[in-house]
Amino acid sequence: MARQSDQDSPDHLFSDDDLAEGLIELIAARRSISPKWLGQPAPAVHDIERMIAAAVTAPDHDGLRPWRFVAITGAAREKLGDVFAEAKKCRSPGGDPSDVERERERGSHAPATIAVIACPERDNIKVPVRDQYVSLGAALQNILLCCHAMGYGAKTLSGAKVNDPHNCKALGVKPDEELICFVCVGTAKAPPKRRPRPDASDHLTLWTGESVEN
Repeated sequence: MARQSDQDSPDHLFSDDDLAEGLIELIAARRSISPKWLGQPAPAVHDIERMIAAAVTAPDHDGLRPWRFVAITGAAREKLGDVFAEAKKCRSPGGDPSDVERERERGSHAPATIAVIACPERDNIKVPVRDQYVSLGAALQNILLCCHAMGYGAKTLSGAKVNDPHNCKALGVKPDEELICFVCVGTAKAPPKRRPRPDASDHLTLWTGESVEN
């Protein structure tokens, strides 16, 4: 077996305190930006490929890769808007036409959209489905962090659209898969509003070995 070089070793990767601090600050600074505040330029296809390359490095028990991603860019955005509009008509026949048009706008508004699809192995004895969804969540976070690191704004959206069979069929979601969310990506038109962050101490317990009472 070839000896691992010093440059490739974990010690080398994490020896730079400035790099580690910069990474932590990057993560802490990420904020969701609504599609209405996203404009051009959109990420190029090679940018999206880099995001997905980072996504698939997420912790993945037994290498199941319980995910798929569908990128919607360029002219396909208008077609996604048509799909959303048709789905709204099916969900609410006889509804207000303005609601349908709003759905059409939501499909095409973001400069780029990434559909996130779960592909869990539900009969896998070794890896519970719960673990597979945790892996997918980690992959999704990697996408969001890449967007932020590359200078793009992004936000995940779900709601009724991800459960709509018309939308799922149009995006090629298989019967044993699940459409989880849409990641809307673009260039922020203005700096995002700074909102209070949760206090880490409210969500952390240092266990001492004693039983903890609920």
